[in-house]
Amino acid sequence: MTRQLKDVEKQIENLLDRILDASSPSVVSAYEGRIAKLEREKILLSEKAVQVVPPKGRFEEFIELSLEFLSRPWNIYENGNLALKQTVVRLAFSEPLRYSRESGYRTTETAFPFKVLAGICSEKREMVRPRRLNYNT
Repeated sequence: MTRQLKDVEKQIENLLDRILDASSPSVVSAYEGRIAKLEREKILLSEKAVQVVPPKGRFEEFIELSLEFLSRPWNIYENGNLALKQTVVRLAFSEPLRYSRESGYRTTETAFPFKVLAGICSEKREMVRPRRLNYNT
């Protein structure tokens, strides 16, 4: 967006320089019309650039929604409509589900967030031994 804004500003400057060199009134009016059009385009681009930046607090909403999905994808799948079910399937698996007539659905790759969560949950962790070891010294 900023690059497009700079390009439009540069075009406006070039047209202003051409107006100074022009001697015909019709050429000057054509340049002025083109400058007016570029000014409108510049305003539209600047408004779009402002809209691209999310308002404050939106990041927290996205994180909250993402964590809610990661904590209960099955619940969302069971209670949601068809569109939500399709979204859950697309987010949970990194490739489309495959179906075999003989054996049903085939195993597919899970998406990265679920792989990370599976790694955290399945790590073998041990607590401190229940008895104290006595060393002979």
